[in-house]
Amino acid sequence: MKKIYFSLLFFGISSYLCASKPIQAQSILGKTICGYQAWFNCYGDGSPVARWFHWSNGTYQSNAGMPAPGAVKFEAYPDITEYAASDLYNTGFVGLGDGTPAKLFSSYKPQVIDKHFEWMQQYGIDGIALQRFINETFDGVFKANRDSVTARVIRSAEKYQRLFYLMYDISGLNVSKLDSIKTDWQNNMVGKLHVTFSDYYLYQDSKPVVCLWGFGFTDRPGDATQSLDVINWFKTQGCYVIGGVPTYWRTCTNDSKTGFENVYKAFDMISPWSVGRFGTNASADDFKTNLLVPDLAYCTTNGMAYQPVIFPGFAWSNWNTGAVNQIPRNKGEFIWRQVYNIKQAGIGNMYVAMFDEYDEGTAIAKMADSYYAVPSDQYFLTTSADGAYLSADFYLRLVGKATQVINGSAANTPTMPVPFSVGPLWFRTGFELGYDAMPNWADSNDPSSTLTNIIGYGGSGNPECSAVQEPTKHIGTYALRYSGRDNSASSSSLSFRVFEVDIPVNSNSVLSYWSYPQTELARYMTVDLYCTDGTKLSQTAATSKTGESMNSTAKGTVNQWTEIACHIGTWLAGKTIDRILLTYNHADETGDFRGYIDDIVISEETLTDVDLQQASQAISIYPNPSGGFCTLVFPSEIVGEQVQVTIFDLFGKNLLEKNLLAQPTTPISLQDLSSGIYVLSVTTTQGILNCKLIKE
Repeated sequence: MKKIYFSLLFFGISSYLCASKPIQAQSILGKTICGYQAWFNCYGDGSPVARWFHWSNGTYQSNAGMPAPGAVKFEAYPDITEYAASDLYNTGFVGLGDGTPAKLFSSYKPQVIDKHFEWMQQYGIDGIALQRFINETFDGVFKANRDSVTARVIRSAEKYQRLFYLMYDISGLNVSKLDSIKTDWQNNMVGKLHVTFSDYYLYQDSKPVVCLWGFGFTDRPGDATQSLDVINWFKTQGCYVIGGVPTYWRTCTNDSKTGFENVYKAFDMISPWSVGRFGTNASADDFKTNLLVPDLAYCTTNGMAYQPVIFPGFAWSNWNTGAVNQIPRNKGEFIWRQVYNIKQAGIGNMYVAMFDEYDEGTAIAKMADSYYAVPSDQYFLTTSADGAYLSADFYLRLVGKATQVINGSAANTPTMPVPFSVGPLWFRTGFELGYDAMPNWADSNDPSSTLTNIIGYGGSGNPECSAVQEPTKHIGTYALRYSGRDNSASSSSLSFRVFEVDIPVNSNSVLSYWSYPQTELARYMTVDLYCTDGTKLSQTAATSKTGESMNSTAKGTVNQWTEIACHIGTWLAGKTIDRILLTYNHADETGDFRGYIDDIVISEETLTDVDLQQASQAISIYPNPSGGFCTLVFPSEIVGEQVQVTIFDLFGKNLLEKNLLAQPTTPISLQDLSSGIYVLSVTTTQGILNCKLIKE
């Protein structure tokens, strides 16, 4: 009776099941789906695998083979900052670049899968195709592991309302066992785990979606007759069947076996593999012309849907040799070009390879942003490897925007529209080549200033500023080296332009860096910021946290690394940083200067009372406002000027903005402000003045 019940449920009321699902789960059309591996195991994670797996080749029931220098199988290092401590496991690396322990997560842990689905929800990605490597099901240990992961994916998908379907991968399967896909689906996935009964399992035309990946590839098992038998069996089970097929499926050439035309036509949807088939924007355009457009036309003629595959980049030097950063991500431009081409071709579906494929460097999940976040004794790919700082979540944000483009809720633009970071960490670099943001210019004077009485170090040539590899560095092996000679004791200045950025400044924004002056005059070199409105940090009253001017005061100690930090939001809140500079301004002495700058960081921190007190010395307020007004007391040199008064909350949000004439005592209305702590900023011709404002 039980058997009959399940048969009736599956065949008789699938339409009812689909109708009861959320609208988004009733169609794969218009969706952006990511491949999801969930195959990373760590020894001690409690999984049946009981070893390190995919991060490295571990030994069963042993910590032997843990990831260590030269013993890894993955290319991109994950960002581990959001995982619970209980889900992270120690490795054999000495530590990350910033000195913290080098740990890795286990995909077996429910909280890790939860975190991944939480990200999908947060960034607006529709869902995943859960990879099921059918060859693994013949090993009881790995089958138990994959079954457990499947059950956890179901729970996480329902918890975060993300879509999913099953993708069978036949890689490595003995051809004599091809029929095992049928029994696994019927007895295990549907009969035992009830995957298709989940509200968030994807359906199309009232049919549960399943993908068969690998049919027709020259290096995968099965002839045309065997492949057709499996496809048709799934159709008799009432399934909507996607084919994960070779790139050249339509012509049955190159990576496709011959004689598979009828196999491919049997699928409901075609999803040709494209990873590694091209590597530049130009070749992506050629791929569109030669494959995407004619593939779509063929599918339309033959009554099939089309789901092209996109990928952010590719490399597997740590696992399978090959070049480091083999197919560069090009700061998001490469994958965005693929999205643009797909939408331009009139295609409304997309598969992203992959969500968590750290092995081949195609992951879009959060990954290490810089040298600080990868082991210092083993190469790994970072988001910033192409020379600009990209946050750990950049590719999640980018694919979230791509999802909107594909479903028509956002415009399709030829240029990549997503900012490199949205804070609270806006920028950081240790100048490590292949890991970090690297200078946009070398030895270049900034156009905002005039090089005055400065020549080359030693008295000849020009002043220099570039990233170099040598023993003097703070972390890693690189630092920014500068040098020159001050030729005048009355007027000497320069500003090197170093980085081009686009960073909004909030009231709690902080700049920090490490300085190593090698001469006394080098103590007058400072990291400077140029804003889009022409404001330079060095031309304001800005001071470091320890009270030194960010313009003309000597900082640090000769031949010693010193950290310099400044709450730039106190002076630049509401502005946008356009360039990061190095500025020298000293009028009292002549001589050579040379030194190093390392580890520049721009981030957001909560302002303390001490920080605000330091900023309040140039302007004051009375009384402590508890009603609808207060009075500003300006220094004498500001009186008579037209000034702009802006009030920010401690998160940098602009709450009030007024233009007024500065008087010795100037009243200002605060009726629209609720009780709280604020930063009051006054823009004058002499710079920006700030003070702390508390409304009771």
